[in-house]
Amino acid sequence: MATIPHNNMMPPRPAPGGGVTLPPSQEKIQQKFDLSIALTLSTWPALTLSVQNSWGGPNSAEKRDWFAGAISDLFASTPNAETTIDVEYLEEFLLQVMNDEFEVNVEDESGAEVAAKVVGLRKLCLQGDFDMVDEMYEKWRERQARGGEKIHVQQMQAGDDNEDEESTDEEGDVDDAEMSEAPELVKVPKEKTVPKVDDEGFTEVVGKKRR
Repeated sequence: MATIPHNNMMPPRPAPGGGVTLPPSQEKIQQKFDLSIALTLSTWPALTLSVQNSWGGPNSAEKRDWFAGAISDLFASTPNAETTIDVEYLEEFLLQVMNDEFEVNVEDESGAEVAAKVVGLRKLCLQGDFDMVDEMYEKWRERQARGGEKIHVQQMQAGDDNEDEESTDEEGDVDDAEMSEAPELVKVPKEKTVPKVDDEGFTEVVGKKRR
């Protein structure tokens, strides 16, 4: 399996208009990689929804920032990280943090997509290729200029919420009663019983016909 060469092994890249462009420093590589992690997490619907709903507590936004730092530290502290941390390894780490810190079980395969993106960006950064990171940053700035974009997710499985969802059918009568309090959800009956008043002023109750 081919490994990504370190900066001191990378051939110098020709600069536009002649000359030689020096390889980026380790500090710049780390800064770009850290930025790429934060940007990737900012577009993860499961995490965004968790933060918006404070599933990680009142400091959910701060936990997201910590989350990005934890991923960076994982790569920095793991020996031979480029070969040890693959997509499956990182996905397991991401899902574990989501479960521990936000009490969310992510089962939509998005964890694997986020992990694959981070691993790919790591390789690009080590090669001194920051084009994708810069593009992601520009898109993030555009979203911020528009006031941010809310992510709409119809259903999210989170901790004890799974048990509530599974018990919905068993408690259907209770749910229906609560929903009927909202006027827009009240169902109009197809047949309406109309009382009849006879000549003497007595009300005659008319029942529904049996089928």
